[in-house]
Amino acid sequence: MDLASIYFYLFALIALACSFGVLLARHPIGGAISLIGLMLALAGIFGVLAGPFNGTIQILVYAGAIMMLLVFVIMVLNSAQDNAVPRWDAGGVLALGLPMLFAVVVLLTLSQVNLGDSSPGTRGTIEVLAARMFDFSHGGGAFHILFLLVSLVLLVALVGAVLLAKRRLDGPADVPQVESSLDPQAQEGTQHG
Repeated sequence: MDLASIYFYLFALIALACSFGVLLARHPIGGAISLIGLMLALAGIFGVLAGPFNGTIQILVYAGAIMMLLVFVIMVLNSAQDNAVPRWDAGGVLALGLPMLFAVVVLLTLSQVNLGDSSPGTRGTIEVLAARMFDFSHGGGAFHILFLLVSLVLLVALVGAVLLAKRRLDGPADVPQVESSLDPQAQEGTQHG
């Protein structure tokens, strides 16, 4: 067994352990930190498989996005209070329908993309990848729609997280406390006074 195989299995074991950490974490912050470890292990696997560009993008995009998720978890969730939220409402149905619509658009876009025939030596270079994704003259260019849709989804998620955090920070309006007539101590004070 050579050194690359040892590193591959080591990173795979770390990725497996971190994925179980994501599933079994009791607190959202612990789950997000395990998810960062998982993404770093996947980047290591890409590095072992001679894909340094994919490994770098894995760290920059996914680990960075999870760091933003960690910030939003800290902003939005208050671990001291657990509020009961209705399971299905109009927002829940919309939140289920939009990803399904997005999946249909992605599948339709991918079904129309012509990857063409390229030799195995040029298939993995960044230049060929960019030409396939953005150059309309080579049968590519359909991926720009996907990038626009992903950026729109990320923008909606960002605005939604900010609105949820603002609503949570504002809290309910102060309601004056009214003494209950069923309280025995309150009744004793009014009878003796």
